[in-house]
Amino acid sequence: MVNLLKKTLSPQSAKVYSLLLKHPSLSAKEIGQKIGIVPNTIYRDIKALMELGLVREIHQYPIKYQVKPANEAISLFSSIIQQNFRDVFGLDNKTSDKISITFFQTRKEFIKLVEKDNYRAKKQINFIVSGHEIPAETILSNKKALDRGIRIRRLIQGWDSARKTMIKNWEKLGIEVRQIPNMDMRIVTYDSEVAYFSSYNLKQHSEAIGVRFDYPPLAALMDQLFEQKWQQGKVIN
Repeated sequence: MVNLLKKTLSPQSAKVYSLLLKHPSLSAKEIGQKIGIVPNTIYRDIKALMELGLVREIHQYPIKYQVKPANEAISLFSSIIQQNFRDVFGLDNKTSDKISITFFQTRKEFIKLVEKDNYRAKKQINFIVSGHEIPAETILSNKKALDRGIRIRRLIQGWDSARKTMIKNWEKLGIEVRQIPNMDMRIVTYDSEVAYFSSYNLKQHSEAIGVRFDYPPLAALMDQLFEQKWQQGKVIN
């Protein structure tokens, strides 16, 4: 998944932020001296950091800058991403209040959110995932969904013969499984209403930086992608 901060910030801005993490506060002159840059060019980098809510200005003379608390910075950055999403997809104020967006950073967080949605599902759950071992609690939530008549389909990226027994156990529960080439992402949809989209690194499968959208139009688009990949998938023998 594309790292939005790397796309937004210049390498020099990242250096300024890393430097500020190590100090209570610094002026533009002090920042320039420490990283060997003319102070006048520092203001552009600081402005970019302030717009993302990562740095704040201390009103004294000379003006100094300090890193905001992580939770405050993350909250503001999340709000910016949500607003950007609404702007890109032309969502007006009347529609935006129907959207719920949740961010997660690890596979563990991703799985915990999925478990909750497994219990809420009414008709179908579609997964494009790695196929690695999942916790017993997640398997139980899958089984209870199947017992309620929910259709569960899993597209497994890549193939490892060591997973064959685990996948066969999924199929015994009633989960439909097919194999597809690696897509470098995870996608999950629930009832064409909720959609997950996250990164997937084959070498670091515990990583999962992504977003949960509670927004039917986007979930429907993700379902279309799933159906296309499902038709292309291979049955695992």
